[in-house]
Amino acid sequence: MKLKSLFTIVLCLSAIATFAQKAAKIPFRFATRAEAQMLITDIDEYTRGWNQFDINVRLQTEQGRKSKLLAFAMNQTLNWSDKDKERITKSISALDAEIKRQKLTLNFKKELVFIKTTMKEEGNASAYTRSNWIAIGENALNTMNDTDLTSLIAHEICHILTRSSLDFKKAAYKIIGFTVMDREILFPADIIEKRISNPDINRYDSYVNVTVNGQKQNCTMMLYTDSAYNAGKTLFDYIKVGLIPLGENFTPVQQNGKTVIYSIGQASDFFNQVGKNTDYILNPEEIIADNFAFLLTGKKELQSPEIIEKLRKLLQQNNKN
Repeated sequence: MKLKSLFTIVLCLSAIATFAQKAAKIPFRFATRAEAQMLITDIDEYTRGWNQFDINVRLQTEQGRKSKLLAFAMNQTLNWSDKDKERITKSISALDAEIKRQKLTLNFKKELVFIKTTMKEEGNASAYTRSNWIAIGENALNTMNDTDLTSLIAHEICHILTRSSLDFKKAAYKIIGFTVMDREILFPADIIEKRISNPDINRYDSYVNVTVNGQKQNCTMMLYTDSAYNAGKTLFDYIKVGLIPLGENFTPVQQNGKTVIYSIGQASDFFNQVGKNTDYILNPEEIIADNFAFLLTGKKELQSPEIIEKLRKLLQQNNKN
């Protein structure tokens, strides 16, 4: 075979492989319960970041230990039923079809892994992510209709994408007015003790410029509690959403030895930045994930449609790269 012909064939095969990668459907599989137990007990950015409150509120005890919480989480994993698998596969197929219709490209570094749990380990949430896996709650599977389940899965997929690509995270956050830095923000001990950890957030590295008390300030968002754990309250009973002003070198501002925290209501132009498509404003990560889900499920009559359009263009640009 002539060298020129061989070179041409190699180029054609390379082009076909590149196209196949871009046109590929969402890669996913279901974890066995044994694998889920290994994944959920992994020591990663999320589990390393737990403070004492995180542990206590998830274990519903005043004297919790990390080892106990890991064991508790492991015991919440469940086996998949055929019906569960069929429903999730149906949702993924619906998302694949919408991605193709809108000519979007989602770049997955790894296949998605689905695990099933009772969700008691996360305060009875519907779903959450870590690494490249998505945990879906038993109650969500039993009570959500197909449309809501598909939207939930789309939301969680967004977390996987921002976690696996800092470039995508920067571009997506920019749409809702947030700047993502190349480094994490270092928080003082007092706020670390009050922070409520979210498994969907593996880096605290973003800020938004908003007006507080008539003055423009760079602020980062934080979930926190302003009270110690008390028996009888659940995780979501404690959640407060705060804006922490950043000073020189993007370090949190303190007064009298305590980190300053503003409420969302104190930032007069916050919704001018993030839009009004969702009230799930715990963090820019959750805001962009909801908008991502709205895009992939074709939700209509949104108050800030320009955010969806910008996100669509961002995901369409990947086809040109």
